[in-house]
Amino acid sequence: MADSSALKDINIVNDVLILKKSHKLIRRMQRNLPGPEIHGYQVWGSSFLIMDYLLENPPKKRAKMMEIGCGWGILGISCAQHFKAKVTAVDADEHVFPYLDAHALLNDVKIKTRTARYEHLKTEDLKGHSLMLGGDICFWDTLVKPLFSAISAAHEAGVGKIIIADPGRPPFHKLAKRCQKAFGAELVSREIYSPKKLSGELLIISQ
Repeated sequence: MADSSALKDINIVNDVLILKKSHKLIRRMQRNLPGPEIHGYQVWGSSFLIMDYLLENPPKKRAKMMEIGCGWGILGISCAQHFKAKVTAVDADEHVFPYLDAHALLNDVKIKTRTARYEHLKTEDLKGHSLMLGGDICFWDTLVKPLFSAISAAHEAGVGKIIIADPGRPPFHKLAKRCQKAFGAELVSREIYSPKKLSGELLIISQ
């Protein structure tokens, strides 16, 4: 990876190596593997908002955490790398996991994976976890109810902090209102400048 032609197809964000869609490995995987079915074909920006927040507000080392709607799993990989977190990455689409596995290998971390929809996550699945995280996962109205179900299960399980990030879409605001009413959630604006200028909101539920 020392050669500059290889580096041009890699982003480095907070010391996490991320392959661009133009990278030859990603292009080869796209040609030879079944394609992701639920928008899991790239890294979405809201994950970087949570990564930045956690660097300023770090969790305890080796904490258990779950990334829901993980896609390529960059958020969980960042937590495993920076905080030695024990990460389970969950997505409804199993076809994203080869991309996650490639990035975990590239960044020399281990991530557990699980195929599940939000509403299938139960309290017993989340017991012992300190964090539940998700970026850009509330983009349809039909996702509000199952996400609220997952958040409720995490809250009941005693998960210390739940963070969902979004650019500010209407379905996300519907979810935020429900969580503010049910759990006293905070809605926090955040802006970052790396890997590019991004802004959005973090829905934070603490207990």
